[in-house]
Amino acid sequence: MASILIVDDDQAQLTILQRILKREGYTVEIVEDSKAALENLEKQMFDLVISDMWMSSRFEGRDLLREIKRTDPDLPVLIMTAYAELNDAVNLVAHEGAFYYLEKPIQTRGALGEPEAVNDDSTPEIQIDEIIGESEQMQELFKKMARILHRGVTQVLITGETGSGKSLVARALHKNGLRKDKPFIAVNCGAIPDTLIESELFGHEKGAFTDAAQQKKGLFEVANEGILFLDEIGDLPIQTQSKLLHVLEERNIRRVGGTQSIKVDVCVIAATNKDLIQAVRDGAFRDDLYFRLNVIPLHVPPLREHPEDIPMLVNYLIDKFSNEYAEALPKQVTPQAMSALRRYEWPGNIRQLENYLRRIFVLSENEVIDKDELPPEILDTSLPTTDVEFDIPEEGVSLEEIIKEYVYSALARSNGNQIQAAKLLGISRRKLQHRMQKYELQSQDFKTEL
Repeated sequence: MASILIVDDDQAQLTILQRILKREGYTVEIVEDSKAALENLEKQMFDLVISDMWMSSRFEGRDLLREIKRTDPDLPVLIMTAYAELNDAVNLVAHEGAFYYLEKPIQTRGALGEPEAVNDDSTPEIQIDEIIGESEQMQELFKKMARILHRGVTQVLITGETGSGKSLVARALHKNGLRKDKPFIAVNCGAIPDTLIESELFGHEKGAFTDAAQQKKGLFEVANEGILFLDEIGDLPIQTQSKLLHVLEERNIRRVGGTQSIKVDVCVIAATNKDLIQAVRDGAFRDDLYFRLNVIPLHVPPLREHPEDIPMLVNYLIDKFSNEYAEALPKQVTPQAMSALRRYEWPGNIRQLENYLRRIFVLSENEVIDKDELPPEILDTSLPTTDVEFDIPEEGVSLEEIIKEYVYSALARSNGNQIQAAKLLGISRRKLQHRMQKYELQSQDFKTEL
């Protein structure tokens, strides 16, 4: 279960937040100042830090955030403050590397009551046939999707590169959710002209503009009680963003040219391949809309980050094409071709993989897809192919033991300094900490006495 470190000199707030998070099944450690926080971070691996912005110690939460981002850039930090202002939130999240911003005091409703037996096991697993993957990254994605479905959230922001499968995730949330029998309406915000986007989303009254010959319902009304999928939300015109923010906050719309407010019950799933934080900095995306959308973030990893899933994806797609093209010969992929597919970076992600395989499947007259049928850009002649023999003993080797030895050697050479050891290994400090936890290695065991 995820481990969380809370830093706050307000003991009452510490207790409340600790109880809330423990009730949700998280492992929680609490400290009252930044010095103790840094000591804990050196000794133990955490998945999230929640820190107050203003503390009585000389080290403020902002300073703690900067130190964490210097030593462990991948560790998310959530900042709390009783003096919450939007400008502070934008600065901390957009410029200082904070994961999110939370206003105190923390809501106490139910926090001091009897804790419920809630943990990861209480979240039912979901079967998603359309999304393929057994890697750690994909399993984590499935777990987050299961929590979203289990808790019935009504707003999600999906991020990920082009072709990574964001629309598949959105459709899976609909298919497996409480609104599965209600409409699923998808719209690409970047594909509609700026002059028409408000009419498409919110509808218009007859005579609202020159071509408005009759009244028209917008997509929010059409999707009522269901899901509206706003794809490429980062392309939404800035003037429309304020109206979308109003809908998300008030849950009602007003048609273009109309005066009546219409209540809507819609789960909004937004998706983007853009860096919205950068868009906020550039003034292309409203900061308040970003914070409203980013309440429940869901990131789809690019294919290059989980290449171990490529063989399963390839086989799934080959079976899919076999059903689509009944006249085509059934096909298999050779190990050499599969190796080349795994090594390729896939800038277009799963969509690119599917398009390439579809083209090969349709045009090939062979029952076997070999290396010579792959597009030239996939074949990297600078890398060895799978038919190169390696000197592996008959009894085999333990890859885990080899990795453990490298981790051990790096920690010994760096005198137990995790930052230096991670640099020696060419990995992030968080990945090093995962390995240390797995191999039961402690930094202090490698510190030599002076």
